[in-house]
Amino acid sequence: MTCFMGPRFLFFLVVTLSLVAANVTALEVHRPAFLARKQFTGFKLPVGPPQWSGKDYCGDVVLASGMELCSNKTSIGNWKGAIVLSLENKCNAVDQAVVAQNNGALGLLIANSKLPLALGGTVQIPVEVLPKSECNAITATIKQGISVRVSIGHSLNVLRFAI
Repeated sequence: MTCFMGPRFLFFLVVTLSLVAANVTALEVHRPAFLARKQFTGFKLPVGPPQWSGKDYCGDVVLASGMELCSNKTSIGNWKGAIVLSLENKCNAVDQAVVAQNNGALGLLIANSKLPLALGGTVQIPVEVLPKSECNAITATIKQGISVRVSIGHSLNVLRFAI
């Protein structure tokens, strides 16, 4: 009788699940249902926590103008527990992430832009880049008075991505 849980099998299983999960976007919409059914194609910037940190950063999306995210003059705690969606890219993503996290945000969503990724600042929140059309869908929903709840960040539970 052979054991299927030998080291080779476990190695194969881990590698397979990692490859399946590697292409999964870290953005998951929980509500509203019509957005939750949409497949988002964003990607994580190489700042913030490691991609497989094991933590899901979950919160309601709040809209912020580019100028709010480019200066540190926003009131402290303004975005506490929220995921901030940047409406314009007036400064680089790292500066936006630092301002968002200093004001209590759990994460930052930005539209795909041609702005360079400048280094500097210690970013501890995940930053997702979305195509402009996906940012517009979330923005339009919020402007209609419908709250949007999302998670960003990969958990270590790769089995949930294998389906």
